Amino acid sequence: MTISIDGTDIGQAIEIAGIVGSIVALIVAGFIIYLMVRPPRRSRKRRAERDEEALATEEMLRLMDRMEQRLAILERAVDGEANARHYLEREREQQLLDAGDEDPQARRTK
Repeated sequence: MTISIDGTDIGQAIEIAGIVGSIVALIVAGFIIYLMVRPPRRSRKRRAERDEEALATEEMLRLMDRMEQRLAILERAVDGEANARHYLEREREQQLLDAGDEDPQARRTK
């Protein structure tokens, strides 16, 4: 078995090797640039911790707002109940006071 290689085959092999080499070089250059641009690990960890703290703080504030809303509703309900009780007590007192206003003859029965 014989292999025959002429000048065009060698030119095509060089061209393919050049294309593959340029793609690999582009990927390596992109990776190096990425490593140079990204922030250091310590600052990334600090930022992640700050973000977690910010989220926890935001969640706590939302929870407090919701609790304040519920407390306001509860206060209105309790206040309404107290007003109703007070009104009923006044009605009873008024009825007792009004019972004495009647004519003594009207209260007596034989």
